[in-house]
Amino acid sequence: MDIHAAEVIKDLASKDIGFYASHDIPGGQATVHLTAQQVLEYAADPVSYLAAHYGVSREDYLEWHQSGYRVVCCGFTKAGKPCKATVPSLSFVGDPKTWVQGQGGRCTTHG
Repeated sequence: MDIHAAEVIKDLASKDIGFYASHDIPGGQATVHLTAQQVLEYAADPVSYLAAHYGVSREDYLEWHQSGYRVVCCGFTKAGKPCKATVPSLSFVGDPKTWVQGQGGRCTTHG
């Protein structure tokens, strides 16, 4: 972002104008409040900013979205294929940190 844009953002913030970013979560959108400095960081790389906001890696943040916000069992079927069942209570995980913490969980069959 150029210096002029940064100055405009800081000027707007000094006039009590708020900044927010929204992103997809299960069932809707979440809104994150941004300071003037954070607007610049977000504008440079929204995914990395949101990952850092939630305390996860960029890769984990993207995988949380790609998974449909659910944690899949880490077990294997009798045929040796990865189980595709959802881990109990982790079918609609509302934040990426909880999703990351649920990795390695097992479904009721493999529990």
